[in-house]
Amino acid sequence: MDKTTKGQIDVRVVILFVFIFIITLVLGKFIIRTSANLVLAAVFGIAVFILCFISVKYALYTLVFSMLLSPEFGSRTTEGGGMTVRLDDFLLIIIAFGWFARTAIYKELGLFKRTPMNRPILYYMLACGVSTGLGMMFGKVQPFKGFFFLLKYLEYFIVYFMAVNYLQDRKQVRNLVVALIIVFVIVCLASIAQIPQGERITAPFEGKGGEPNTLGGYLLLVLSVVGGLLLNTDKNDSFRYKVALISMVFLAIIPILFSQSRGTWTAVIPCYLTFLIISKKKALLAAVLVLALAIGPFLIPASVKERFAYTFEKQQGWASQFQEKVGGVTLDTSTSERLSSMKKAMAAFVKHPVFGYGITGWRFLDAQYLKTLVETGMLGLSALGFLLYAILRETRKVYKSAEDKFYRGVAMGFFAGIVAMMTHALGANTFIIVRIMEPFWFLAAIVICIPAIQEAEKQQKGEMEKTGKSDKPSFTLSPFIVRW
Repeated sequence: MDKTTKGQIDVRVVILFVFIFIITLVLGKFIIRTSANLVLAAVFGIAVFILCFISVKYALYTLVFSMLLSPEFGSRTTEGGGMTVRLDDFLLIIIAFGWFARTAIYKELGLFKRTPMNRPILYYMLACGVSTGLGMMFGKVQPFKGFFFLLKYLEYFIVYFMAVNYLQDRKQVRNLVVALIIVFVIVCLASIAQIPQGERITAPFEGKGGEPNTLGGYLLLVLSVVGGLLLNTDKNDSFRYKVALISMVFLAIIPILFSQSRGTWTAVIPCYLTFLIISKKKALLAAVLVLALAIGPFLIPASVKERFAYTFEKQQGWASQFQEKVGGVTLDTSTSERLSSMKKAMAAFVKHPVFGYGITGWRFLDAQYLKTLVETGMLGLSALGFLLYAILRETRKVYKSAEDKFYRGVAMGFFAGIVAMMTHALGANTFIIVRIMEPFWFLAAIVICIPAIQEAEKQQKGEMEKTGKSDKPSFTLSPFIVRW
């Protein structure tokens, strides 16, 4: 770094701290008139903003550990009524503004790094924006509500671009994956601790009206990555590493079962079949499948069996009139209500087939594809389809081209996870749920960055071979710990 550049950066830092000092003086004047909780929240927000301004690394790890472990306030109904607010929602906004401020001052960092996903993301956001804007113009969307839901969608992609801009080497990739898995293990343990209560388990700190389907989708997504890593181990990997991965698989199966999320159970099938098709360990997977089918019925908890049987149980009395029949099979009231809502959505879609009603312009619908269709029309559904196709295509390319088994494991697992989430979205708004989409787009960024990182590693190795220097790193990486 030359003296001029260093001088410019020093001036910027001075300006930043002068600005913070002035803001602190102004805020100090009003502290005595404000409640202590609000003051603490403001101080925490400012601290997070400064932390994220200093380093994207701190921002990303803050998000990783808050995405499933931050408290939720408020309540909501199964019909979508009510409102909930999570600490993570505020953190994401603060972190996003901190990132924008940092890239505005240090222009050499760039705002949106060019990746294969930029165009699909742009098309999807444009489709959502146009549909919602038209919905506002024709009075179908409340401007305040529609704007903040659009902002929420955009925040997920900001997570992606922040991670893409940050990831540059193997250590960063591995540490971020490790952080995601640590949170995954904590969530599994916290979920299992809820089982003795006798109710359907949910994600930690969800408060009243928690959604077990969200927990199931999240667990299956990260479990897919763990499965991908396990299927790409070989004889050179330590026994402890393999045992740790196998233990996490069994650890996650317990809360997935007790979540009683039928949407998650259904998504497990295509997820496992994807592994069976693309993995080289087909014989092992086939044997595990046969074994699971043979002994599974004897090991599955009674509450899980009852939940499955309830799907096809005919109700007595007044409740029976709300049950739908498909192919002569009677469905439970919950599933019947979903089918009824889907029929109404299709009838509404016909009236606005191109642009839809706009985000939040129609009633609540817990089915991603139909929700997208009725809210954003064929324009939005096509954009979502292109987005999902693009991420599947790029992930498959990375899996096929990756030479390192760790990279291949992450890419394989994420590919199976995408398939699982696409199935999960048949009965849930999977691609707009914050507790699923934050880890989803973190993993997407990791996978998209792998080719560039792998190419940089090759170039570095080639340069070291030419100069005769050793390419042995100054640190060693265990599967879950970085030792300096």
